[in-house]
Amino acid sequence: MFENLLAQDEAKTALTRDLESHKVPPVLLFAGPPASGKMTAAMETARVLSCRQTGTWNCSCPDCAHHRSLLHADLLLFGKRTYPEEILAARDLVLRSPGKSSAYFFIRSVRKLLARFNPVLWEGEEAKLAKAVPLLQAIEEELGLLEPESLPGRELQESTTKAVEALYSDCSSLEAYLPEFPSVSMIRNMETWAQLAPVGKRKTVIIENADRMQDSARNAMLKILEEPPDTVRFILLTSRRASMISTIVSRSRVYAFRPRDAAATKLIIKRVFKSDESAVTLQDYFDGKKPFPGSQARDYAELMTGLLLSSQGRDESRIHSARVLDMIRRARDSGLSMPELLEKLAAQTGNFGAKNKSFSGSFIQFLKALLSTFSELLAASAEDPWLFSVADRWSGLARETATQSITFNRSPEMLLKVLVDSCGEY
Repeated sequence: MFENLLAQDEAKTALTRDLESHKVPPVLLFAGPPASGKMTAAMETARVLSCRQTGTWNCSCPDCAHHRSLLHADLLLFGKRTYPEEILAARDLVLRSPGKSSAYFFIRSVRKLLARFNPVLWEGEEAKLAKAVPLLQAIEEELGLLEPESLPGRELQESTTKAVEALYSDCSSLEAYLPEFPSVSMIRNMETWAQLAPVGKRKTVIIENADRMQDSARNAMLKILEEPPDTVRFILLTSRRASMISTIVSRSRVYAFRPRDAAATKLIIKRVFKSDESAVTLQDYFDGKKPFPGSQARDYAELMTGLLLSSQGRDESRIHSARVLDMIRRARDSGLSMPELLEKLAAQTGNFGAKNKSFSGSFIQFLKALLSTFSELLAASAEDPWLFSVADRWSGLARETATQSITFNRSPEMLLKVLVDSCGEY
């Protein structure tokens, strides 16, 4: 077991010991940096808990087969995905090195996304899911065209290549419908599901980025963690253990996942993605695969912030943060007006995916970079009430823009114009 969990010997040893001794606690908290193998370990733990034999990765029992395909009825997986770029990296793997293992990896990465749209979670909120239904149906049909056994390690047939590209495009569009955090209704639906008898030996609930739950959802979660059913194990994943409320941590057994060094990252990229590319972390590797990398989103966010600050008429001698002054000067040196910057950003992202689906999700990605930049302003505003007021107001406007985009599917270009007009006049 855990043959696919690389460079996490401490966590692997602890989990193997608890599973072999049948002492897995009701609530497990996997804490560690992004891309450290937490989800891999969680899915493998769920498989072993359901296994009717020895728990080895290649076990032939039906439960293991269904878990490896992420189609087991006793598995519920939700929460905001940490790395949606994994699907892009998996697509590149299939196209570059076709074969059974690469197709399997790609299909599994798609299934991780589809799991978030399990009807169990959305019961009572079908209206919110309605716009995603056509995409979900298309993805299932496209998956049916991509059987691992049909890729024996030779050049892909044109129909298979089209299916791979269509899957990636539709998954990119589907990501936009994922909520930023589990809602109270999702937690309550999960609780109802957990109280029902399992199909096999045991049920497993995996919640990625569990620290992002709002207070109402956390309180709902606490109710079932206080008296969890004997037939269910809860696995919570977090990259920010300090953000987990103490009452949840106190009910959990914590398994620590350590940062991987450059050598371990290189090994994983070579073994899993069959690539000799170099990256300090898997996060960097995934980010570099995106058509609109995070570094570019960050550059645009900082330029926009610099232009917004410049428009406020603030005397620069009264701004004491070197970082803030640098953003203002970089924006000025760019020679771009705000309309020109927004036009350039739209062109760079294929009108945020409207003209090129590979850029689907780029608008939310940009807004996240913008919010991160505004957070820097807040951190730099300790002795500047004006800067604090401006950054706080802009952060609220950016969050509302994200809500408008995700909930109501508004036009990114229109939302950006409204955001800019709300922040300053041009």
